[in-house]
Amino acid sequence: MDAATAERLDRAEACWVATLQRVRETDLNRTSGADDWTNAELINHLIGGGVRYTKLLGQASTAEVEAVRGLDHLGDDMIQSFWTHESTFRSRADTCDLTALVAHRIGNIPGEQLVQMRILELSLHAADLARGIGCDWPIDEELAEFIYVELGELIITLGALGGYEPPRSSGDGASYAQRVLRLSGR
Repeated sequence: MDAATAERLDRAEACWVATLQRVRETDLNRTSGADDWTNAELINHLIGGGVRYTKLLGQASTAEVEAVRGLDHLGDDMIQSFWTHESTFRSRADTCDLTALVAHRIGNIPGEQLVQMRILELSLHAADLARGIGCDWPIDEELAEFIYVELGELIITLGALGGYEPPRSSGDGASYAQRVLRLSGR
């Protein structure tokens, strides 16, 4: 993975972890800002994403990847569990051929796009979790600008496949963070 992508992934991970650190035990069964998931289900999905994306970069079949989707990835310490799986994903992303196609459930995509999707997943689900626990979304404006400018088309593509709600009007003068939320239907 190139240095710029690694730095953006660092920022997205920091956004996610800053939100995850604010979760209290009493927040887990509350409704998150994502679909009909509880905060615990959202956190489990995001942590499990590290497992699934590692498998995808390792050329696992769709069936192998989907087999881990329903498992409990929270563990006794959600932050430790996140970093365990995320570190494995990062290691795989640093050592594999990111131009190789992976068998994602939306279709065959290059590993580079999968890493971009991880940046989106970490950042946007941090917004969903923040909403679910009643705190501000801790995204930095530079990461939000990158997502809006460089990954906006990917958000629209994924939205058309059911990954996000339809975009809402971006509004003049909105911050990049607000534009990202609106583009992803949040």
